[in-house]
Amino acid sequence: MNHVARIDRRRMAAPQVYRYLHGQIVSGELRPGHALSENAVAEQLNVSRTPVRQAFIRLADEGLVRVFPQVGTRVSSISLAAVGDSQFLRESIECRTIAEAARRATASHRLELQRMIERQRDCVRAQDGKGFFPLDEEMHQYLLGMGQRQRLWRVLSDAKSQLDRVRHLSLEDPHWLRKVFKEHEGIVRRVLANDEAGAVEAMQTHLRSVFDAVQKIAAANHEYFSDED
Repeated sequence: MNHVARIDRRRMAAPQVYRYLHGQIVSGELRPGHALSENAVAEQLNVSRTPVRQAFIRLADEGLVRVFPQVGTRVSSISLAAVGDSQFLRESIECRTIAEAARRATASHRLELQRMIERQRDCVRAQDGKGFFPLDEEMHQYLLGMGQRQRLWRVLSDAKSQLDRVRHLSLEDPHWLRKVFKEHEGIVRRVLANDEAGAVEAMQTHLRSVFDAVQKIAAANHEYFSDED
């Protein structure tokens, strides 16, 4: 765990420990199979073991860690079933919404989307997958807002932790990073042209590429994945 969270002593520790560990797991800083120790995490974050234990329980409920009684806790494999469910949800919501976004696109949307694309381009040039990811999220959230479905972003965010693990791992590859960026350019181009059908097709292709990412990552690290829910 390279980055160390700062725990705000004025707030409950357990949710902060959870958010820190959740971020480390989803971002790939903690790989599948990584051993987690209550004592080590508590010492690192300068908290007692109780909030760490509570965070472990919550992460286990979400399928991000596995707790083995009398043995220890390990980061879970990436659930292929959960990845498929999350992708289905994203496609169902975002492909329908992108058509509305394309229909509503205005000059002000053009300026904002072009700004987003330029910031993404900078990350691609720097081969900065970690910096690219939040910009990717920003664009998808913005497009939902254009389609009058901003509140659904929370629904998607809560459901796509396993999917995001794949996305983070895939963006470590500069070639894949460029591929995702080109797909973003295509989506934005069609949205700004008010091409509803083209925008839906581009978004669908983009969202389904996660399955190619799974195959690519699994070819080198098959142990990262599991068929279990």
